[in-house]
Amino acid sequence: MPAQLRVHAFADLWHPWVLAWIMLLQVAYLLAVGPLRRGFKWGPKVPVANQVLFSLGLWTVYISEGTPMHVLAEQYLFSAHMIQHIALTMILPPLMLLGTPVWMIRAVMRPRPVAWVFRLITRPAPALLLFNLIYSIWHLPGAYQATLWFHWFHMVQHAILVFAAFLTWWPICDPLPEWPRLNEGVKMFYIFVSGVAQIAVFAVITFADSVMYEFYARAPRIWPVITPLIDQQLAGIIMKVGGMSIFIIAWAIIFFRWAAREEGPAVKPVHQG
Repeated sequence: MPAQLRVHAFADLWHPWVLAWIMLLQVAYLLAVGPLRRGFKWGPKVPVANQVLFSLGLWTVYISEGTPMHVLAEQYLFSAHMIQHIALTMILPPLMLLGTPVWMIRAVMRPRPVAWVFRLITRPAPALLLFNLIYSIWHLPGAYQATLWFHWFHMVQHAILVFAAFLTWWPICDPLPEWPRLNEGVKMFYIFVSGVAQIAVFAVITFADSVMYEFYARAPRIWPVITPLIDQQLAGIIMKVGGMSIFIIAWAIIFFRWAAREEGPAVKPVHQG
């Protein structure tokens, strides 16, 4: 661990309260899909694979927000902050959407106003536009630095980014079978457009001649070799390579499932009832 991090208290590095909340949510989820589901007959059994996916998504939150990664992002490195954003917007949403049983999502969508709003904003065009607009605005110097100066505002930023990310992953994951779905070809095109849409922000951050965020320009150096400008360039590379890698994985999964279905028996969907 770098010397600068060793001066921080244990609670600042490992956030026991965040850990407690994640553990509580994990237990609540397992109770809901296990004994409570059976007792109240909420729906069919949730496959172990789905439970694992949800749990991985849940613990992605702790890795991002409850480990030294959070201190690195808030006080030292823009590149660490970008790793947080990749985890929260590219890894967390698909894992949790695929891991949440359909009957649980239906319960959330039961109120008509909620269902109407979500049907509107999870359509491909609005979802893609909302996420990339929100993502771009948050990377403007004034907005981004405000999240670094005020911890509560940083939490607001992450909450909004995660919500927008869930919207953009919804058309890919198809969590509700009764809602309009994209066919595999359209999904693959949607993923391609999603990757292209982030190029502008990536290019501005990566190829800027100067440091965009004064906060990180003045931050203590964890490793002297990582200057503020190199840190910014690393952040841009992490944004693009990390995001594209996950999109490529999603694209490949959809393609091979599509090919398998065309050549043989239908592939069993991830979600069940």
